[in-house]
Amino acid sequence: MIDTTTDISNLEQFSLVLRFVNDQGMVEERLVALKIATDSTGKGMFNLFCDICETYGLDWKNQLCAQSYDGAAVMQGPYSGLRTLVQEHNPRAVYIWCFAHTLNLTIVDTCDSCTETRNFFGYIQSLKEFMAARKRTALFMEHQKTLYPHERARRMKNFSTTRWTSHHRVIEVVFEKYKAILNTLEDLSNITDRSTGSLATTLLKNITSFSFVSIMFLTKTIFDITTPLSKYLQSPAIDFMQALVMVDYVKQQLTELRTTEGAHEVLQNAKQFAIDNELDETQLPEIRLRKRKRMFDEISEDEIISNPVDNFKSKVYFLVIDKIIMSITTRFEKSKDILKDLTFLTHDRLMSVNQGKPCPDDMFNSLKIWIPQIDQDALRIEYTVFSKSFLEFQSQINPEKVHDYTDINFSDDNEHENESDEIHENEAQDTNINRSKKTTPLQLLQLLNSFDLITAFPNLYLVYKHLCTIPTTSVSCERSFSKLKLIKTRLRSTMAQSRLESLILISCEKDLTNSINIDEAINKLALTSDVMKKSLLFK
Repeated sequence: MIDTTTDISNLEQFSLVLRFVNDQGMVEERLVALKIATDSTGKGMFNLFCDICETYGLDWKNQLCAQSYDGAAVMQGPYSGLRTLVQEHNPRAVYIWCFAHTLNLTIVDTCDSCTETRNFFGYIQSLKEFMAARKRTALFMEHQKTLYPHERARRMKNFSTTRWTSHHRVIEVVFEKYKAILNTLEDLSNITDRSTGSLATTLLKNITSFSFVSIMFLTKTIFDITTPLSKYLQSPAIDFMQALVMVDYVKQQLTELRTTEGAHEVLQNAKQFAIDNELDETQLPEIRLRKRKRMFDEISEDEIISNPVDNFKSKVYFLVIDKIIMSITTRFEKSKDILKDLTFLTHDRLMSVNQGKPCPDDMFNSLKIWIPQIDQDALRIEYTVFSKSFLEFQSQINPEKVHDYTDINFSDDNEHENESDEIHENEAQDTNINRSKKTTPLQLLQLLNSFDLITAFPNLYLVYKHLCTIPTTSVSCERSFSKLKLIKTRLRSTMAQSRLESLILISCEKDLTNSINIDEAINKLALTSDVMKKSLLFK
């Protein structure tokens, strides 16, 4: 996994993270290096990647099985992109477009799918910019303390192209603190300053319209489904097949929303919300019929939808739902086409073979190309034997020794905001993703390792190792950039790169650094010079 970012010194930082399976059958992601990329082209980053691998003795031409980057042209360009240059030397290094970045692009497509949603997010962006002033923010906080004395005060959030859950957070703040926002705008609209008063009046008129409220409920319903997936994809304890399953489940949930009942439910919730907040508009405005003069040779007339509810369903609700479903389908389609033989390793396919369904003759053909060292005939036999005893093996799984997906701590995105209320926001947010009790490939991998079944199923174990090694996102690189932003600040902008890399490694890999004997490290450092010896050794 590779990604780049610009630090406080305007230098391009190149982060390289490796994902692998250790001897205990556990998947690990480790930051290997953080280097300055003087050449930000695909060729320049490829040369830097080769230098790092040569320095640490990494045989990527033979052992690299997958690579994951974002959607930048220098990363996935078909001619001179990094993934293309890597595959020229190692064709077996399959490329995965980071699922988190792909889902973020899906959300962006949804926000711009129709005029109503574009205007909605435009109003919120204008509201954020208007409320950014110090006195206006203080007034907003005072109204929150008055209206919600037992709740934590929150500030208006801004949309971000890199913070993957930013759209949901913006809507959550507006939804939860709606009454405080109205009172703030009402107070600001009555002040003597003409510029502030006119803007506050305009914003108040926009956000109190029933169209704004209905779009807010529609987008909130969608983001309540997609945001947990975005957070779930950021966990290192997720395998490639499980990620695809979760994407399909979210797509299924969105498809279930595309009903007339779903549209009426959104409008009903918006109406109740408008009544509770004493808004003037509690329903969609009537549509004025547009009459056009018809020529003498015209037969058909324009079909105008005069009912505002029907107009909302056809031009807003169904349009937005269709757009996000189509975007998920098209953007994740290429990921599903990667090594279709991997589907035989899932819980459902193992159960179907266990129940007597025959295996196709060309099974594992692509896996033989991807993993040349496996014996395809032996793998077929091992797979059949393992599937026949699958239920017995599954009953022996110890939940304390395998990944428990119900307790995943969703990490935050790559940016750290300066607001103090961003630290604990949404930490206890429950996800509505269906936690299936089906055995995941990661659990099967550890099952084979825990019960000493590697010798009995060597080829199957090797295939599961490769499957679990495939990264679904490049989020670990983003995490290193979060540490970079905390360590290399404005006051440390001249820090040497070697020192910066060491501090980043210490901060990112705390489980390794905690095992270091501090006294032994101090003694070793003291022996490097007489000055250090006098300063550090006390005898």
